[in-house]
Amino acid sequence: MNPTRRRVLTMAGANAAAWVVAGSALAAGYPDRPLKLIMPYPPGGGAAQWARIVVAKLEKVLGQTVVFDYRPGGSTTIGAEAAARAAPDGYTIHLVDSTAFAYVPNLRKVNYDPIRSFTVLGPLGALPLMIVAHPSVPVRNIQELVAYARANPGKLNCASAGVGSPHHLIAEFFKIRAGISMNHVPYKGAVQYLADLVGGQVDLAVSTLAPAIPYLQAGRIKALGMSTAKRSLALPEVPTIAEQGFEGFDEKPWNCFVGPAGMPAEPLERLRAALRTVYEDREVVTALNKAGVEEVGAMQIPQIGEQMRKDLAKWGDVIRQAKITIES
Repeated sequence: MNPTRRRVLTMAGANAAAWVVAGSALAAGYPDRPLKLIMPYPPGGGAAQWARIVVAKLEKVLGQTVVFDYRPGGSTTIGAEAAARAAPDGYTIHLVDSTAFAYVPNLRKVNYDPIRSFTVLGPLGALPLMIVAHPSVPVRNIQELVAYARANPGKLNCASAGVGSPHHLIAEFFKIRAGISMNHVPYKGAVQYLADLVGGQVDLAVSTLAPAIPYLQAGRIKALGMSTAKRSLALPEVPTIAEQGFEGFDEKPWNCFVGPAGMPAEPLERLRAALRTVYEDREVVTALNKAGVEEVGAMQIPQIGEQMRKDLAKWGDVIRQAKITIES
């Protein structure tokens, strides 16, 4: 072989080996600084509680701190937009729910693609919601609520976590099924709407479980019905809406962890593996169940993308049928 060619090949081989070593070092070194978790709800609510349960274990698995970056408002789209614009380097993750990828994109233009702007990292779980009432509202269950609302059209006020939130749309869907009218009162999260519900400023709310449970236990609000087909693990004594005359009613928004689109393979696989490890911890799963999250880690990565697409179409139909607008 020509000596010059031999030297070129030797140098090329050495360079290739150097790239392999460098790539391995990069993969082994990730993450080498704290990560940021963009939260689309304010501190103190159910979402923050679920995320902290997961993050406490995730930090141990990754060996790095995860810093919470709260971006409430815009019916979770402020957080989603920030996550979509973030550098896809594996250091920004986002807890996204049905609001950002199925509800609000059917209500108004958003500055991200609800499916293609994100890389799915892994599931969190399904979130049973429940209809809760102030003690002064003269109803004890769903049947009595429907009867009272029909006899007093437009009198009841029902709070939610914001226009286009799961709380809002499930309330609207229930109103359609029940043939009743209630006034929608949007808030920015559970902390705010529960404070006003406890204070009697609103009559009802569709709520996540975790932030409402202390008020239920103290008798400051009352539970009327669960939104899922099966009773909740956290509140098995509360009957479902389906049990109370609305067969087939099974509405459970769900959420997952995502990163920006275009993430490199090394951090992507590291984060996905880390989340799988988190959900193998029974203490984590039990804590999430107690906080109102069910079906923890049950969905597979391909299922999540497909479910996002199905929900985008399904809730678009509901929104159009109910004539819901962003001003609702």
